Amino acid sequence: MKKLEQIRQESKEIKDKIDEREERLRQLKNQEKKILKQDIVKRRKERTHRLITRGAILESLIENAEELTDEEIKILLEEATKTKA
Repeated sequence: MKKLEQIRQESKEIKDKIDEREERLRQLKNQEKKILKQDIVKRRKERTHRLITRGAILESLIENAEELTDEEIKILLEEATKTKA
């Protein structure tokens, strides 16, 4: 039979390995959260850029666009995009 001290040592080594694995798992989970957050920020920046670019294009094509209200712009675009029967 193993000596008590040897069993204690093996138990400690196993606990240490478990602690190391748990720490590594925690690090990987944090890394995953960071990557997901970066992706959200990237997509939000891309959307903002797209909206600004398209808004600028529309304003350049609509005469006196800066004088129109948002509702007037919406109506104008709805009328412009209606398909003709």
